[in-house]
Amino acid sequence: MSTIKEKIKINMKRGGIKNMVRGIIFMGIYLTTTLIIPFMTFSWIMSLKVEGVPIEISNTQYQRIIYWVTAFGLLISATAFFAYSAPSKSIRRGVFSLLQIIINCFYLWSYKFSGALEIELELVDLGLVSINLTQMILLYMGIYFLTVAIKAYDLFDFIINREKIKMERGKK
Repeated sequence: MSTIKEKIKINMKRGGIKNMVRGIIFMGIYLTTTLIIPFMTFSWIMSLKVEGVPIEISNTQYQRIIYWVTAFGLLISATAFFAYSAPSKSIRRGVFSLLQIIINCFYLWSYKFSGALEIELELVDLGLVSINLTQMILLYMGIYFLTVAIKAYDLFDFIINREKIKMERGKK
Protein backbone atom coordinates (compact mmCIF):
# COMPACT_ATOMS: atom_id res chain seq x y z
CA MET A 1 0.00 0.00 0.00
CA SER A 2 2.86 2.39 0.76
CA THR A 3 4.33 1.90 -2.73
CA ILE A 4 1.09 3.14 -4.26
CA LYS A 5 1.21 6.24 -2.06
CA GLU A 6 4.82 6.85 -3.08
CA LYS A 7 3.94 6.55 -6.77
CA ILE A 8 1.09 9.01 -6.30
CA LYS A 9 3.44 11.50 -4.60
CA ILE A 10 5.99 11.22 -7.42
CA ASN A 11 3.28 11.68 -10.07
CA MET A 12 1.90 14.67 -8.19
CA LYS A 13 5.32 16.36 -8.11
CA ARG A 14 5.82 15.83 -11.85
CA GLY A 15 2.31 16.85 -12.79
CA GLY A 16 2.18 19.90 -10.52
CA ILE A 17 4.21 22.18 -12.77
CA LYS A 18 2.43 20.92 -15.88
CA ASN A 19 -0.94 21.57 -14.25
CA MET A 20 0.07 25.10 -13.21
CA VAL A 21 1.22 25.94 -16.74
CA ARG A 22 -2.02 24.52 -18.15
CA GLY A 23 -3.99 26.59 -15.62
CA ILE A 24 -2.15 29.77 -16.62
CA ILE A 25 -2.72 29.07 -20.33
CA PHE A 26 -6.46 28.55 -19.86
CA MET A 27 -6.68 31.59 -17.60
CA GLY A 28 -5.10 33.61 -20.42
CA ILE A 29 -7.58 32.19 -22.92
CA TYR A 30 -10.52 33.09 -20.69
CA LEU A 31 -9.08 36.57 -19.99
CA THR A 32 -8.89 37.12 -23.73
CA THR A 33 -12.39 35.86 -24.52
CA THR A 34 -14.26 37.30 -21.54
CA LEU A 35 -12.41 40.58 -20.96
CA ILE A 36 -10.18 41.77 -23.77
CA ILE A 37 -12.39 40.96 -26.77
CA PRO A 38 -15.63 42.38 -25.25
CA PHE A 39 -13.79 45.47 -24.01
CA MET A 40 -12.29 46.08 -27.43
CA THR A 41 -15.66 45.43 -29.13
CA PHE A 42 -17.58 47.91 -26.98
CA SER A 43 -14.77 50.46 -27.27
CA TRP A 44 -14.94 50.04 -31.05
CA ILE A 45 -18.72 50.53 -30.98
CA MET A 46 -18.24 53.74 -28.96
CA SER A 47 -15.94 55.13 -31.67
CA LEU A 48 -17.88 53.80 -34.68
CA LYS A 49 -19.04 56.22 -37.36
CA VAL A 50 -21.72 55.57 -39.96
CA GLU A 51 -21.48 57.78 -43.04
CA GLY A 52 -19.28 60.16 -41.08
CA VAL A 53 -21.80 60.47 -38.25
CA PRO A 54 -20.58 59.16 -34.87
CA ILE A 55 -22.71 56.55 -33.13
CA GLU A 56 -23.30 57.39 -29.52
CA ILE A 57 -24.00 54.98 -26.68
CA SER A 58 -24.73 56.76 -23.44
CA ASN A 59 -21.68 56.88 -21.20
CA THR A 60 -23.56 55.38 -18.25
CA GLN A 61 -24.67 52.42 -20.36
CA TYR A 62 -21.09 51.91 -21.57
CA GLN A 63 -19.72 52.09 -18.01
CA ARG A 64 -22.36 49.61 -16.77
CA ILE A 65 -21.52 47.15 -19.56
CA ILE A 66 -17.76 47.38 -18.93
CA TYR A 67 -18.26 46.99 -15.16
CA TRP A 68 -20.20 43.73 -15.46
CA VAL A 69 -17.99 42.34 -18.21
CA THR A 70 -14.90 43.05 -16.09
CA ALA A 71 -16.37 41.70 -12.84
CA PHE A 72 -17.56 38.41 -14.24
CA GLY A 73 -14.63 38.10 -16.67
CA LEU A 74 -12.17 38.21 -13.77
CA LEU A 75 -14.18 35.65 -11.82
CA ILE A 76 -14.37 33.31 -14.80
CA SER A 77 -10.63 33.63 -15.44
CA ALA A 78 -9.79 32.91 -11.80
CA THR A 79 -12.00 29.83 -11.66
CA ALA A 80 -10.56 28.69 -15.01
CA PHE A 81 -7.08 28.78 -13.48
CA PHE A 82 -8.15 26.68 -10.50
CA ALA A 83 -10.20 24.27 -12.61
CA TYR A 84 -7.50 23.62 -15.20
CA SER A 85 -4.60 23.53 -12.74
CA ALA A 86 -6.26 20.75 -10.73
CA PRO A 87 -5.48 17.12 -11.55
CA SER A 88 -7.93 15.42 -13.89
CA LYS A 89 -10.83 13.58 -12.25
CA SER A 90 -10.21 15.36 -8.93
CA ILE A 91 -12.94 16.73 -6.72
CA ARG A 92 -11.28 20.16 -6.85
CA ARG A 93 -11.45 20.17 -10.65
CA GLY A 94 -15.09 19.11 -10.52
CA VAL A 95 -16.03 21.83 -8.04
CA PHE A 96 -14.22 24.61 -9.89
CA SER A 97 -15.50 23.44 -13.29
CA LEU A 98 -19.07 23.49 -12.00
CA LEU A 99 -18.50 26.89 -10.38
CA GLN A 100 -16.98 28.22 -13.60
CA ILE A 101 -19.98 27.14 -15.68
CA ILE A 102 -22.38 28.75 -13.20
CA ILE A 103 -20.37 31.99 -13.30
CA ASN A 104 -20.40 31.78 -17.11
CA CYS A 105 -24.20 31.71 -16.89
CA PHE A 106 -24.15 34.85 -14.73
CA TYR A 107 -21.70 36.43 -17.19
CA LEU A 108 -24.09 35.85 -20.08
CA TRP A 109 -27.03 37.00 -18.00
CA SER A 110 -25.13 40.17 -17.06
CA TYR A 111 -25.09 41.13 -20.73
CA LYS A 112 -28.87 41.27 -20.58
CA PHE A 113 -29.04 43.34 -17.42
CA SER A 114 -26.18 45.67 -18.27
CA GLY A 115 -27.93 46.72 -21.45
CA ALA A 116 -25.40 45.21 -23.84
CA LEU A 117 -28.02 43.12 -25.64
CA GLU A 118 -30.45 45.90 -26.35
CA ILE A 119 -28.29 48.68 -27.67
CA GLU A 120 -30.04 51.66 -29.16
CA LEU A 121 -27.79 53.77 -31.30
CA GLU A 122 -28.90 57.26 -32.19
CA LEU A 123 -27.69 58.41 -35.57
CA VAL A 124 -27.94 62.15 -35.95
CA ASP A 125 -30.18 63.05 -38.90
CA LEU A 126 -30.48 59.36 -39.84
CA GLY A 127 -32.66 57.89 -37.09
CA LEU A 128 -32.46 55.25 -34.41
CA VAL A 129 -30.86 51.80 -34.78
CA SER A 130 -31.69 49.09 -32.25
CA ILE A 131 -29.78 45.83 -31.80
CA ASN A 132 -31.46 43.10 -29.74
CA LEU A 133 -29.53 39.88 -29.07
CA THR A 134 -31.66 38.52 -26.21
CA GLN A 135 -32.74 35.36 -28.04
CA MET A 136 -29.13 34.44 -28.76
CA ILE A 137 -28.20 34.69 -25.08
CA LEU A 138 -31.23 32.60 -24.10
CA LEU A 139 -30.04 29.91 -26.52
CA TYR A 140 -26.60 29.97 -24.90
CA MET A 141 -28.23 29.75 -21.46
CA GLY A 142 -30.00 26.55 -22.55
CA ILE A 143 -26.69 25.06 -23.66
CA TYR A 144 -25.06 26.10 -20.39
CA PHE A 145 -27.90 24.48 -18.43
CA LEU A 146 -27.04 21.16 -20.07
CA THR A 147 -23.34 21.77 -19.35
CA VAL A 148 -24.14 22.42 -15.67
CA ALA A 149 -25.93 19.07 -15.55
CA ILE A 150 -22.90 17.31 -17.07
CA LYS A 151 -20.44 19.02 -14.69
CA ALA A 152 -22.65 18.21 -11.69
CA TYR A 153 -22.69 14.56 -12.79
CA ASP A 154 -18.89 14.60 -13.18
CA LEU A 155 -18.48 16.03 -9.67
CA PHE A 156 -20.83 13.41 -8.27
CA ASP A 157 -18.88 10.71 -10.12
CA PHE A 158 -15.53 12.01 -8.81
CA ILE A 159 -16.86 11.93 -5.24
CA ILE A 160 -18.35 8.43 -5.51
CA ASN A 161 -15.31 6.88 -7.24
CA ARG A 162 -12.66 8.76 -5.28
CA GLU A 163 -10.72 5.69 -4.13
CA LYS A 164 -10.85 4.05 -7.57
CA ILE A 165 -9.47 7.22 -9.20
CA LYS A 166 -6.64 7.39 -6.66
CA MET A 167 -5.73 3.78 -7.40
CA GLU A 168 -5.67 4.48 -11.16
CA ARG A 169 -3.38 7.46 -10.61
CA GLY A 170 -0.99 5.29 -8.62
CA LYS A 171 -0.75 2.74 -11.46
CA LYS A 172 0.37 5.30 -14.04
